[in-house]
Order: sequence, then structure tokens, then C-alpha cells
Amino acid sequence: MNMERMLQIVNETIPKDQIHSVENNSMGWDNDILIINEEMVFRFPKTRKIASKVVDEVVLLKQLAAKKPLLEFPQYEPIHMDGELAGVKYPYLKGKPLGESSPSAAQSAELLGDFLTKLHSIRKSDLPNLQTNHTEEYWNELFLSVQTFVFPHLIPQHRTKVQDFFEEYLIDYEKESINLGVIHGDLTTANILYKPEAGVVSGIIDFTDAQWGDPAFDFAGLYWSYGPCVTKEVLSHYREEGKEAIFKRVQDFYGLQPIFHQLVYAVKESRHVNWEQTLDRFLYLYELRGRY
Repeated sequence: MNMERMLQIVNETIPKDQIHSVENNSMGWDNDILIINEEMVFRFPKTRKIASKVVDEVVLLKQLAAKKPLLEFPQYEPIHMDGELAGVKYPYLKGKPLGESSPSAAQSAELLGDFLTKLHSIRKSDLPNLQTNHTEEYWNELFLSVQTFVFPHLIPQHRTKVQDFFEEYLIDYEKESINLGVIHGDLTTANILYKPEAGVVSGIIDFTDAQWGDPAFDFAGLYWSYGPCVTKEVLSHYREEGKEAIFKRVQDFYGLQPIFHQLVYAVKESRHVNWEQTLDRFLYLYELRGRY
């Protein structure tokens, strides 16, 4: 959706003379975002497929609100045009993306543990249209993309480790009985907000990838960014069953795979990659498997 049309929709809620600042973020894969006066956020799906996901997001966030998690999250108000969902608006959540910051581990772990407990406890019957995207086919397709786009850039030693990493996971896929739950699906440090003045996490955003999946997947971003100790601290405040098994799945696979989505995308878009430096984190975590 072009800028003129987005502003036209915004003006139906906020008159032009009351708009003092407009922050435009169109770099995301799924949505165009306008932040008005640092008070209201407007999100516009880039495709009809994403729009259908946003419909599920609206229902999901209502279910989550009923459980009253300690962290803030968006409260969507749908925007319809010609009988179809054009986007959503919600009050702006103050805070910065967590990124490389290191907030208070103990307080933040309690807040994240509470949030994930309540998110994962939502029943499937409450969200009958939510899909499962992380299937065996999904992971096989990622592995094929890695072989096609990433392998040509790796030295043989690193290629072998990445090959073993994927094959070990895919061979054992679904051998373990896993209780699926509603998951965020993209809980990276980019989607966790924190308030620098308080030094703790404050909110969770972007539920576009929410799905019916393995709860362990929602710990992947924490493990990738902060490692096993912080992940275990969050799990200590997680009130669902199977915490040890969840940590094992994170340490063995989920917590190491985020880099490969980024690498495949970078190669496809012909972006520069410092291959040795980029793989350092993966190789470090790969050697940690089975410890802790």
C-alpha cells in the first residue's frame, strides 16, 4: 500500500492538523508500519496472505489479554476497507527493541517466563484457524535452501558441521512426543521491547508468525542471543511441563537455526556476508550442545 493511501486511512482516525510526527517503517517482510505522534501504530499487511494471518492475530491477542500477562503487547483494533481487513491500529508501546542490550536478567526472566507460560496455555479450540507452519516439510525446505545458497560459501569443515546439524534433527523428527501450543513464532530480540531507564523488558510485539507449534521454538531467539544460562533462567519461571525436554530441543536445534534464515536471505538478495564472523556464533553454540 502506498504512503498516500496509508495516510488517507490514518486521517479517518486522526485529523491532519493533529498529526505532529510520522515514522514510516516499510522494511519489514510482512507489514508497512506508520507510527503517529509516538502514540498510535498503524500496520498494513503487504499481501492478502499476511492479511489473513492478521485476522488470526486479532483473535489470538484477545485470548492472550484475558490471561493478563505481565508484559505489554499490542491491543489491535481492525481497520476494514470494502469489507476486507486493510490493517490494524493500536496504542504505541513505549520501549526499544532489545537488540544487543543486556537488561536485568532476573527480573526480565520472570516477565518472559510469565508471558510464555500464558501464551502457550491458550487452547487450540480457542483458535481453530491457527495453522502449523513448522512441519517436517518446512525444515527440509530450509535445509535444501541452505545447501543451495549457503554451502557454496562454506569451507568443507564448516559445511560438514552444518550438514550434520540438520541431518541429526531431521532423522529424529517427530520421534519424541511433543505437546504443541500457541507460539509467537518470531520471538527474537527485535520483537522484545525493553525500557532502558528501568533496565527490564517491557513488551512483546509482532505476532504475524504465531502458529500452533512446539513451545520450545519460542526460546530459540533467547538462546541464540544470550546462550544457555539466560534461557534456563527464563525456563525457571515457565510454568508449563517438560522444561528439561524443551531446553534440550532448544540447545540441539532451535537455538542454532536462526542464522540460516538470515544467510539464505542475504545470498538471495546479493548482500555482503562476512562468512567466518557470521558463523562464529553458530559454531560456538554447536560445540555447547549436550553441556549444561
